[in-house]
Amino acid sequence: MKENRIIFGCAILVAISLIIASLSRAINVNNLVVGVTTGDIAHHYAGSVMIDGSLSSMLLALIAIWIFFLSGDLRKLQRRAWAQAVLIGVALTVFGACFWYQYPSSLHLPALALLGLILLLPLFYYSKDFK
Repeated sequence: MKENRIIFGCAILVAISLIIASLSRAINVNNLVVGVTTGDIAHHYAGSVMIDGSLSSMLLALIAIWIFFLSGDLRKLQRRAWAQAVLIGVALTVFGACFWYQYPSSLHLPALALLGLILLLPLFYYSKDFK
């Protein structure tokens, strides 16, 4: 049975990086609380900002967990896992690149786009091997 450890390694790297990003976002929710109490964030928007910050952290963690689950099937070159990983990689790359273009001072956005590319490039390079 054919296996590809490069794709597997890239998937694990991206998943671990997204878990770290998720934990970082979760820790930074405290900054949102400070922003609300100091008035930097209007009280009218405080609930929405807190929910959005917490939700983004949870969703990053869920994507990372999804990639962890896919990584074994990616190593075994399963076509279904390939399609899901491509979808995730394209989403990360497009989201990071488009928002970085709009907000170039946010350094986490090119990192997100880079993670998408780390996932995508080996998937496309070895796409013929997937069955």
